[in-house]
Amino acid sequence: MALLGARGAPLRAQRRVALEVAPPITMAGTPTVTTTNLFGDADMRDLVRSGFPASLRFRLELWRVGGLFNDLEGQREWELIVQYDPSAQRYRVVQRQGSRLDDLGSFATLSTAQAVLERPTRILLAPEREGSRYYYNFTLTIEALSVSDMDQLERWLRGVRGGTAASAFGSGMRTLMLRMLGGEKRVYDRRSVTFTAER
Repeated sequence: MALLGARGAPLRAQRRVALEVAPPITMAGTPTVTTTNLFGDADMRDLVRSGFPASLRFRLELWRVGGLFNDLEGQREWELIVQYDPSAQRYRVVQRQGSRLDDLGSFATLSTAQAVLERPTRILLAPEREGSRYYYNFTLTIEALSVSDMDQLERWLRGVRGGTAASAFGSGMRTLMLRMLGGEKRVYDRRSVTFTAER
């Protein structure tokens, strides 16, 4: 209950999540996306440190500038999950694609995990029409996992480690806590500069 009490306290200094998109120099290149201060929000940081997995859903869209309307030419989506594993006392990063989960490693501190997540990433999403004008729109949604998603993650972690459940919370307690916390969710977006596709 200490976590709930902390939410009523005066807001601590927070650094806003920042997104950046660097368009490719040529059509043969790829855009690079970068995030900073992923857990700058104190409430979300406290949730993760208390054992609630956080879902980070990324979406990069490529838009071609038109006359009256712009056209969505392509998009890429990916999701990363960060959870504190109390049995190992480490933060685990997992990539989810549909029902498939892939282990991307575990880290001693949330700051270390965040540093890895914030490395610049190249995304295969390049413009196709030479001479056309384009821009990218980059969106990130950070939220606490639902109870069913938490159950899926814990079953997978049990299989990876061959041990007990990763969470210190029972299903009933997690449901109660998530309802009382209001289902933490943050959405951020950033549009790149408009550029002309050249070979």
